[in-house]
Amino acid sequence: MLTRIFLICVGMLIAAQTPAYAYADPGSGTLIWQILLAASFGVMFYMRRMIGWFRGLKSGKQKPTSARVFAAEMEEESESTKRQVN
Repeated sequence: MLTRIFLICVGMLIAAQTPAYAYADPGSGTLIWQILLAASFGVMFYMRRMIGWFRGLKSGKQKPTSARVFAAEMEEESESTKRQVN
């Protein structure tokens, strides 16, 4: 039933075509390519991070840390480098 309604609607849209008189300037294609490339690189970046995170959890070398623990570790590291310089 749903398929029949869908086919009737598609048939009516095809039968009632009118010219669009639309214009797409050349910059539109460039914008679409830029969006697609940026999205794909973003997905690749985060997938790489997620895969590395899961591998670290699976191997047991890396445990999930909160931002507070990470900040404390970074502070200790910066203090130790200050001591080494002095």
